[in-house]
Amino acid sequence: MVNKFLIAIAGAVAAMAVLLLVPSFNSSPEQQDLSIEYDRQNLTRLEDGRLVAASAEDLVIRPDRSAVYRNLTGGSDIKQFTISSEEMNSLKGLVITTGFMQVDGADYPQKEGLANLTKYTLMLRSGADSKTITWVNLEASEVAVPPIVRNIGAQLDAIIERRA
Repeated sequence: MVNKFLIAIAGAVAAMAVLLLVPSFNSSPEQQDLSIEYDRQNLTRLEDGRLVAASAEDLVIRPDRSAVYRNLTGGSDIKQFTISSEEMNSLKGLVITTGFMQVDGADYPQKEGLANLTKYTLMLRSGADSKTITWVNLEASEVAVPPIVRNIGAQLDAIIERRA
């Protein structure tokens, strides 16, 4: 009886030691830092074949939830705000718990010869990990863009629409 009790205590101590030594088991996405830089450009092809930005915007979200939105075309329109805890936790959930940082590919190219398209660039930093992904709107994409990438872009677009 005593031996079983000592084994159970030793097992519990070992399990706690593992939880303390392995941070990924002990930290939830809400506790991890995440910084985001998101650029969105609506591009139009000129008669000479060049693509020019009809509009360009960027959104930077820091780990403390402070954010800066800039409209880069026309006059420089800058808005500073704080995103809600729910928005930040949702973004962290999409990036950290889904394995987004392990998504293959960093560049999803566009079809040739399109007259109009929207190009997106997403730069993420979470702890020591960083990732940059570029893609274009679904109709302009040469290859399938993973739904997780489009979902994060849609969530960031929604933040811009509410604040811009």
